[in-house]
Amino acid sequence: MCVPQWLSDHLLGWLGPQSRWESYTHWTTWRYLLLGLRLTAEIALFTVVLSLACGLILALLRTSPYRWLSWPAAVYVEGVRSLPALLIVLFTFLAAPRLHLALSAFNAAIVGLTIYNSAVVAEFIRAGISSVHDGLIEAARSLGLSYVQTMRFVALPTAVRRMAPALAGQVITINKDTSFASVISIQELLRRGEILNTIGFNPVQNLLVVAGMYWVINFAISCLSRRVEIRG
Repeated sequence: MCVPQWLSDHLLGWLGPQSRWESYTHWTTWRYLLLGLRLTAEIALFTVVLSLACGLILALLRTSPYRWLSWPAAVYVEGVRSLPALLIVLFTFLAAPRLHLALSAFNAAIVGLTIYNSAVVAEFIRAGISSVHDGLIEAARSLGLSYVQTMRFVALPTAVRRMAPALAGQVITINKDTSFASVISIQELLRRGEILNTIGFNPVQNLLVVAGMYWVINFAISCLSRRVEIRG
């Protein structure tokens, strides 16, 4: 199918002259961005694992029948979810030295993102547990299972299938939120794209490439989660 000349000219004008894309014909540029992508993936991976673990603990505490356990967890979840993730990352990086904590910028980004996302994940898991029919919980308790055993063998396996789409969406959000690490001087993917802007003066081209790299990763995660959901 032929593309109308006016549309072709408009697209070429918007994407910029061919000379602005010349840097992407060299492996050095791609290697530079791929190293940033690797750093982004590392931050996202550590954050996802820690957020799932901490979120599970918070959700179990929040659904506990003991108020001295559920109330502090509820205050933490509701309080942290009301704050911007960027603020928490920046605060963690700046507050760590004052608290005599030896956190590198890389670790501060992971801790800050985990603090925020663990609260979000905890709410997903809590909602999933709450969706389990009360009859199943009561039947498990009547068989002599403890609260922890009921959660482990009855409530959580059922809840996981129901909250899988929400958790997959949060993984994608975490991958995007790694860009907040750029404010504390971590040269992840977005930051490296900005640095390339100062070298080649081609911000539109660089941001399009960076956006494309984010899209490929997040689309792959989305497809994978959809396949797991169908098999489940």
